[in-house]
Amino acid sequence: MEPHIPPTCHRCPALAANRSRVVPGYGPAPARVMFVGEAPGYRGADVTGVPFTRDRSGRRLQALLIRLGLSLEADPAVERPRLRGCYLTNLVRCNPPDNRRPTRAEIGACLPYLLAELERVQPRILVPVGLLAAQVLLKHLLGRPAGRMRELHARPIRIEPGTCPGPPEVILPLRHPSRASNEDLETFTSALSALLE
Repeated sequence: MEPHIPPTCHRCPALAANRSRVVPGYGPAPARVMFVGEAPGYRGADVTGVPFTRDRSGRRLQALLIRLGLSLEADPAVERPRLRGCYLTNLVRCNPPDNRRPTRAEIGACLPYLLAELERVQPRILVPVGLLAAQVLLKHLLGRPAGRMRELHARPIRIEPGTCPGPPEVILPLRHPSRASNEDLETFTSALSALLE
Protein backbone atom coordinates (compact mmCIF):
# COMPACT_ATOMS: atom_id res chain seq x y z
CA MET A 1 0.00 0.00 0.00
CA GLU A 2 1.38 3.42 -0.93
CA PRO A 3 2.07 5.64 2.06
CA HIS A 4 0.02 8.81 2.07
CA ILE A 5 1.99 11.86 0.92
CA PRO A 6 0.65 14.71 3.04
CA PRO A 7 0.10 17.89 1.00
CA THR A 8 1.66 19.76 3.92
CA CYS A 9 4.85 17.62 4.01
CA HIS A 10 7.87 19.55 5.35
CA ARG A 11 10.49 16.78 5.41
CA CYS A 12 12.58 18.84 2.96
CA PRO A 13 12.32 22.49 4.04
CA ALA A 14 13.80 23.95 0.83
CA LEU A 15 11.34 21.98 -1.31
CA ALA A 16 8.37 22.75 0.92
CA ALA A 17 9.15 26.47 0.77
CA ASN A 18 9.49 26.45 -3.01
CA ARG A 19 6.71 24.19 -4.27
CA SER A 20 3.20 25.10 -5.31
CA ARG A 21 1.98 21.60 -4.46
CA VAL A 22 3.07 18.06 -3.62
CA VAL A 23 2.87 16.03 -6.86
CA PRO A 24 2.05 12.33 -6.35
CA GLY A 25 2.37 9.65 -9.02
CA TYR A 26 -0.28 9.52 -11.71
CA GLY A 27 -1.86 6.75 -13.76
CA PRO A 28 -3.48 3.34 -13.44
CA ALA A 29 -2.15 0.69 -11.10
CA PRO A 30 -1.09 -1.92 -11.86
CA ALA A 31 0.62 -0.77 -15.08
CA ARG A 32 3.03 -2.41 -17.53
CA VAL A 33 5.35 0.60 -17.69
CA MET A 34 6.43 3.07 -15.00
CA PHE A 35 8.29 6.29 -15.85
CA VAL A 36 10.35 7.87 -13.05
CA GLY A 37 11.69 11.40 -13.49
CA GLU A 38 13.71 13.64 -11.18
CA ALA A 39 11.19 16.14 -9.81
CA PRO A 40 8.07 18.07 -10.83
CA GLY A 41 8.98 20.87 -13.26
CA TYR A 42 8.19 24.40 -12.10
CA ARG A 43 6.33 25.22 -15.33
CA GLY A 44 4.77 21.77 -15.57
CA ALA A 45 3.76 19.37 -12.81
CA ASP A 46 4.23 21.96 -10.05
CA VAL A 47 1.34 23.81 -11.74
CA THR A 48 -0.84 20.91 -12.93
CA GLY A 49 -0.21 18.35 -10.18
CA VAL A 50 0.46 15.66 -12.84
CA PRO A 51 4.01 14.48 -13.61
CA PHE A 52 5.33 15.18 -17.12
CA THR A 53 2.65 17.64 -18.19
CA ARG A 54 2.45 21.21 -19.47
CA ASP A 55 6.13 22.10 -19.97
CA ARG A 56 8.22 21.21 -23.04
CA SER A 57 9.61 18.00 -21.49
CA GLY A 58 6.13 16.91 -20.49
CA ARG A 59 4.68 17.50 -23.95
CA ARG A 60 7.54 15.60 -25.58
CA LEU A 61 7.03 12.64 -23.22
CA GLN A 62 3.26 12.74 -23.68
CA ALA A 63 3.74 12.68 -27.49
CA LEU A 64 5.89 9.58 -27.05
CA LEU A 65 3.18 7.92 -24.91
CA ILE A 66 0.55 8.70 -27.55
CA ARG A 67 2.71 7.11 -30.28
CA LEU A 68 3.20 3.99 -28.16
CA GLY A 69 -0.52 3.65 -27.37
CA LEU A 70 0.13 4.30 -23.66
CA SER A 71 -2.08 7.41 -23.72
CA LEU A 72 -5.61 7.66 -25.06
CA GLU A 73 -5.14 11.34 -25.88
CA ALA A 74 -4.45 12.87 -29.30
CA ASP A 75 -3.01 16.12 -27.92
CA PRO A 76 0.26 15.94 -25.91
CA ALA A 77 -0.67 19.21 -24.15
CA VAL A 78 -3.57 17.64 -22.19
CA GLU A 79 -2.88 18.24 -18.50
CA ARG A 80 -4.72 15.20 -17.10
CA PRO A 81 -4.05 12.56 -19.77
CA ARG A 82 -5.94 9.29 -19.87
CA LEU A 83 -3.11 6.81 -19.58
CA ARG A 84 -3.33 3.15 -20.53
CA GLY A 85 -0.88 0.70 -19.03
CA CYS A 86 1.59 3.31 -17.82
CA TYR A 87 2.25 5.26 -14.65
CA LEU A 88 4.19 8.52 -14.19
CA THR A 89 6.10 9.59 -11.08
CA ASN A 90 9.28 11.27 -9.83
CA LEU A 91 12.11 10.66 -7.38
CA VAL A 92 10.90 13.63 -5.33
CA ARG A 93 7.38 15.04 -5.13
CA CYS A 94 8.14 18.77 -4.94
CA ASN A 95 9.79 21.24 -7.30
CA PRO A 96 13.29 22.22 -6.08
CA PRO A 97 14.32 25.89 -5.90
CA ASP A 98 15.50 27.28 -9.25
CA ASN A 99 14.46 23.95 -10.81
CA ARG A 100 17.76 22.46 -9.56
CA ARG A 101 18.41 18.75 -9.20
CA PRO A 102 17.11 17.26 -5.97
CA THR A 103 19.76 16.50 -3.35
CA ARG A 104 20.62 13.06 -2.04
CA ALA A 105 18.83 13.86 1.24
CA GLU A 106 15.68 15.01 -0.61
CA ILE A 107 15.67 11.86 -2.73
CA GLY A 108 16.11 9.76 0.42
CA ALA A 109 13.16 11.50 2.08
CA CYS A 110 10.86 10.56 -0.83
CA LEU A 111 12.30 7.09 -1.53
CA PRO A 112 9.74 5.27 0.66
CA TYR A 113 6.94 6.72 -1.51
CA LEU A 114 8.66 5.58 -4.71
CA LEU A 115 9.28 2.06 -3.38
CA ALA A 116 5.65 1.82 -2.26
CA GLU A 117 4.55 2.93 -5.76
CA LEU A 118 6.72 0.23 -7.34
CA GLU A 119 5.04 -2.36 -5.15
CA ARG A 120 1.56 -1.05 -5.96
CA VAL A 121 2.06 -0.42 -9.69
CA GLN A 122 3.96 -3.69 -10.34
CA PRO A 123 5.53 -2.47 -13.61
CA ARG A 124 7.16 -4.96 -15.95
CA ILE A 125 9.23 -2.16 -17.51
CA LEU A 126 10.79 0.60 -15.42
CA VAL A 127 11.87 3.75 -17.28
CA PRO A 128 14.25 6.11 -15.47
CA VAL A 129 13.88 9.48 -17.20
CA GLY A 130 17.24 11.25 -17.12
CA LEU A 131 20.60 10.36 -15.65
CA LEU A 132 19.78 11.14 -12.02
CA ALA A 133 16.76 8.81 -12.04
CA ALA A 134 18.89 6.11 -13.71
CA GLN A 135 21.63 6.53 -11.10
CA VAL A 136 19.22 6.27 -8.18
CA LEU A 137 17.22 3.32 -9.54
CA LEU A 138 20.18 1.27 -10.75
CA LYS A 139 22.02 1.77 -7.47
CA HIS A 140 19.00 1.06 -5.29
CA LEU A 141 17.52 -1.85 -7.25
CA LEU A 142 20.63 -3.50 -8.69
CA GLY A 143 23.46 -2.15 -6.54
CA ARG A 144 25.37 -0.93 -9.58
CA PRO A 145 26.53 2.43 -10.92
CA ALA A 146 24.69 3.90 -13.86
CA GLY A 147 27.54 5.12 -16.06
CA ARG A 148 26.85 7.66 -18.81
CA MET A 149 23.45 8.32 -20.29
CA ARG A 150 24.73 7.97 -23.85
CA GLU A 151 25.60 4.36 -22.97
CA LEU A 152 22.31 3.73 -21.14
CA HIS A 153 19.73 5.45 -23.35
CA ALA A 154 17.19 3.01 -24.83
CA ARG A 155 19.29 -0.05 -23.92
CA PRO A 156 17.28 -2.64 -21.99
CA ILE A 157 18.82 -3.82 -18.73
CA ARG A 158 17.32 -7.23 -17.98
CA ILE A 159 16.74 -8.04 -14.33
CA GLU A 160 17.21 -11.62 -13.24
CA PRO A 161 14.30 -12.82 -11.08
CA GLY A 162 15.07 -12.42 -7.40
CA THR A 163 18.00 -10.04 -7.88
CA CYS A 164 16.13 -6.90 -6.85
CA PRO A 165 13.15 -6.06 -4.67
CA GLY A 166 10.01 -5.47 -6.67
CA PRO A 167 8.59 -6.65 -9.95
CA PRO A 168 10.42 -4.94 -12.86
CA GLU A 169 11.80 -7.33 -15.47
CA VAL A 170 13.54 -4.63 -17.50
CA ILE A 171 14.96 -1.18 -16.85
CA LEU A 172 14.96 0.96 -20.01
CA PRO A 173 16.63 4.36 -19.42
CA LEU A 174 15.44 7.39 -21.37
CA ARG A 175 17.52 10.50 -21.97
CA HIS A 176 15.64 13.39 -20.35
CA PRO A 177 13.16 14.83 -22.89
CA SER A 178 14.59 18.33 -22.36
CA ARG A 179 17.96 17.08 -23.66
CA ALA A 180 16.88 14.32 -26.03
CA SER A 181 17.13 14.78 -29.78
CA ASN A 182 14.34 13.63 -32.07
CA GLU A 183 16.61 10.74 -33.01
CA ASP A 184 17.01 9.81 -29.32
CA LEU A 185 13.23 9.74 -28.92
CA GLU A 186 12.83 7.60 -32.05
CA THR A 187 15.41 5.13 -30.74
CA PHE A 188 13.66 4.93 -27.38
CA THR A 189 10.22 4.55 -28.99
CA SER A 190 11.49 1.59 -31.04
CA ALA A 191 13.10 -0.03 -28.01
CA LEU A 192 10.04 0.31 -25.79
CA SER A 193 7.71 -0.76 -28.59
CA ALA A 194 9.72 -3.97 -29.00
CA LEU A 195 9.49 -4.67 -25.26
CA LEU A 196 5.72 -4.10 -25.28
CA GLU A 197 5.09 -6.65 -28.06
